[in-house]
Amino acid sequence: MIETTNSTILTNMTGMAPPSGPSPLKLVFDVVIKVTLVTIMFGMGSATEIEPLWKHIKRPIGILIGMMSQFVVLPLVTFGLAHALMLPNAAALGMLVVGCCPSGSTSNVFTYWVGGDVPLSISMTTVSTVLAFGLMPLNLLIYSGSWTDETLVIPYINILISFAMTITPVALGIVIRWKYPKIAHVFVKIGSVAGALAVVLTLTLMSVLYPFMYNATWKIYLGAFLLPFAGFLFGYIVASICRMEHFQRRTVALETGIQNFPLCMTLLSLSFSRKVFAEISLFPLLYGVTCILASIVFAVAYQCRIGLNAKFRTQNDRGKCEEEKGDHHKETSKFLDKI
Repeated sequence: MIETTNSTILTNMTGMAPPSGPSPLKLVFDVVIKVTLVTIMFGMGSATEIEPLWKHIKRPIGILIGMMSQFVVLPLVTFGLAHALMLPNAAALGMLVVGCCPSGSTSNVFTYWVGGDVPLSISMTTVSTVLAFGLMPLNLLIYSGSWTDETLVIPYINILISFAMTITPVALGIVIRWKYPKIAHVFVKIGSVAGALAVVLTLTLMSVLYPFMYNATWKIYLGAFLLPFAGFLFGYIVASICRMEHFQRRTVALETGIQNFPLCMTLLSLSFSRKVFAEISLFPLLYGVTCILASIVFAVAYQCRIGLNAKFRTQNDRGKCEEEKGDHHKETSKFLDKI
């Protein structure tokens, strides 16, 4: 009865029925998303040193801003957006899970690309991942009551178990970094590559498995567009108010605006039945697309700005050089005239 109800709702929302029966591609997707997630989290742990982590903990302005954004502001904003857009229950729950997720290694990669504070990014990611073990289920418990009923209930125990699966690789990576730093560098590179490829692989496989997601309503598209920008804007504004350095403001903005999309998809795949997962993952998939595109635009704009500044400085240096040459020629002419 439950699966029949969910299938009917999904067909009405997208005009297509969810896929039925086991699929080898679905098995590939499950394996790929779990392996890449573990690899990313292990790489993140391998990049974390105790000294810089302790430095940011002693002066945790960026970490506190990130935690407030991750676990107070974003869940509340997500709750308000879902109600304002009047999303169906399953889509609203998918949006809520995204809004309650911690940041992930993707933010570390983009922080590097925009010249941000990578140790701060890793520290914020680590702390948010650990805190999310308790705060994500708490936020889901607080905000999900509007959309849960007898046919769709949040499985909190499965979420806690899946979080344990993600935190363990981080802890192992930190130990490797402490004991074998040279080996840890290799795992960091592997984790960075996995972080760059994880979203592409996930979106590609999800697009093949669930193409009906791109037929979602304009409300879901709008919510997926607004949510990451709300995180970017809030993080940057608060970091600016706290007078953080510009490269740290960029870090906080990315860290609070990029949710752990692979973790979200893993949580949903582990926590819900196949047909419910197909329905509830509508918003997370579209969020993954808009969030990554927005981050790419962020990184490209920064690189363009750096290039323009470098070009401008080069032109200024050339102008100063020409002025110095002109002054030298004038002084030489005056000297010759005196002779």
